[in-house]
Amino acid sequence: MDALKKYLTKDTKAADTESSTPKVAKVSIATHMGYYRTINEDNYFADELGVSIIDNHTKTADFSLEKRRVFAVCDGMGGEDLGEEASKITAETLQEFSEIMKTSLQSELHELVNKYASEANNRVCKMIKERRVSHSGSTLALVCVDNRYVSVFNIGDSRVYSYRNDLVQVSEDQTLAVRKIKANIYTEEEAKKTNDSHVITSYVGSDSRDVGLKALAYKPIKANDITILLCSDGLTDMCSDEEIQEILSQDSDNPAKLLIEKALENGGEDNVTCIVIKI
Repeated sequence: MDALKKYLTKDTKAADTESSTPKVAKVSIATHMGYYRTINEDNYFADELGVSIIDNHTKTADFSLEKRRVFAVCDGMGGEDLGEEASKITAETLQEFSEIMKTSLQSELHELVNKYASEANNRVCKMIKERRVSHSGSTLALVCVDNRYVSVFNIGDSRVYSYRNDLVQVSEDQTLAVRKIKANIYTEEEAKKTNDSHVITSYVGSDSRDVGLKALAYKPIKANDITILLCSDGLTDMCSDEEIQEILSQDSDNPAKLLIEKALENGGEDNVTCIVIKI
């Protein structure tokens, strides 16, 4: 937590008056089904590039930060019915909401994201009922970035990291393991040895009407000379923090592709999706 505090904006007025503001974000995106899955249940939304529709691909693009940009990784819950449909609905609903998110005031953004999360949740629940499946859902790692702020929101265990000199997990996993760590039942090391880290306690598709309000974390970070990583757990289950940091520290035009390749090299046991935003 001490490392994270370096990045959090404590005084928004001071941040607003900074003379040096970034103009461009260099974005790389990659997704892969992995070696043991028959379908890619991951989806993503990448601002003007839209929603992912092709498995096993990579893209790069530059985005002007004169206006807010919106990115997200959505991971259909593994082993559940129609996880790929749940993640697709979550990404496509974000596409509908993205324009108003991009033009809203910073002070309005959190409320808008919660409205989006509630609508996505309702749509996934409707799909579950209409398709007559017992259970489905998606995680969500969402980042809004402009030339002053990076605002981070998440539901489930897809993660957002920041990298400047050190790799810092900005999002907080909503899993049974984290709940038990907070309750002093597990230490962080003990939690890693259990299956509780894969038991998601909040997700899009829950029958809870206020899933967004309870699940979203909001972290405004100073957007200057920083790299942001959004990823599904297919990356973090396969790669250590040290391996991720090593790749992000390289001067690469496509770090997302390198991260995917490392996850595959280490076993590729799950779908894996990464968005890397270099500001």
